[in-house]
Amino acid sequence: MTPGVKPALAHVSPYRQGKATIARIGRVIKLSSNESPYPPSPTAVAAFHRTEPELGRYPDGSQAGIRQALATVHGIPARNIFAGNGSEEAIGLVIRSVMSAGDEMVTSRNSFIMADIHARSVGAEIVRCDDTRHRVDVGQILSAVTDRTRIVYVCSPNNPTGTYTTACELRRLDAELPAGVLLIVDAAYGEFVDAGDYDTGQALFSPGGRIVVTRTFSKAYALASLRIGWALAPDGVIDAVNRLRTPFNTNQAALNAAVAAVQDQEYLERVVERVRRTREHFIASLRELGLSVVSSQANFVLLTFPGGGNQAEDLDAALQASGILGRPAAAGANEFRISIGTEEEMSLALAAIRDWVNSRRESC
Repeated sequence: MTPGVKPALAHVSPYRQGKATIARIGRVIKLSSNESPYPPSPTAVAAFHRTEPELGRYPDGSQAGIRQALATVHGIPARNIFAGNGSEEAIGLVIRSVMSAGDEMVTSRNSFIMADIHARSVGAEIVRCDDTRHRVDVGQILSAVTDRTRIVYVCSPNNPTGTYTTACELRRLDAELPAGVLLIVDAAYGEFVDAGDYDTGQALFSPGGRIVVTRTFSKAYALASLRIGWALAPDGVIDAVNRLRTPFNTNQAALNAAVAAVQDQEYLERVVERVRRTREHFIASLRELGLSVVSSQANFVLLTFPGGGNQAEDLDAALQASGILGRPAAAGANEFRISIGTEEEMSLALAAIRDWVNSRRESC
């Protein structure tokens, strides 16, 4: 008899990746997965190649190098850092270390779906709160907390909206959540923010507190294929995660490249500033076409259309016909997300969108 599926997973849908290919089109401009359009720091590439003599050895299970590098750059305690196979694994390890069947995780309607999957895998329940004007509504989240809530999970900037939760709002969550409730701030896109009232959550972190901050090298650092991310977590969570995580959950090539990347902040800032400039120009250009675009602090933008229409699906088809891949929002939402690529890629995307807008006007 074939063993049955774990009941908690019976209604979990697998994570859906952004498309990477278009049938019968060779060169595709991929703007569907929020990846960096620019290469990693040259020092990170060199560190990756220097891993070759170490290929026959296990990686450093203590993760000492990356923990110290992050501690130095961010001014945080090295003992409160652990790395994961992407920030996705770090999020999963935290969730699995504190949640049990019947517990609740409160999150926003728009959020990283893998957090839900990790919570459901242990039999926990997800409580979703609607956004207000495409922003996480802290008041609704606090109102949704019950005595079964173990985690409040906030993405800032959020995906696919690109909006962020302010430092003041994070302070409110930290102050008003009941004792025993963990606050996870997923700051995967934090490097792209230039708003003055933003905080990843690191400024509020305390080794004895409730805040966990998760970050990644997949986006701004352009190391997505190496799958390396990290978390800053309180002492008790660190202890639990270290009991749970596998001995060598991060590979040595990724660790070496990440150490070099985080030490090259000058390169990071140049790339991030370039993405920000392209983002703002793209948003302004879309609005000049009469399109509704959510103000973004991430490396992507969200176009919104009136509910009940098919504009997002129609735009997707038009872009694919031009060899450009974006990503329609969740089923039922008339929204479309486009990652920020190079200046040339965004110019081509804008031209295709302009043609689409004009064709729809002519057909009216």
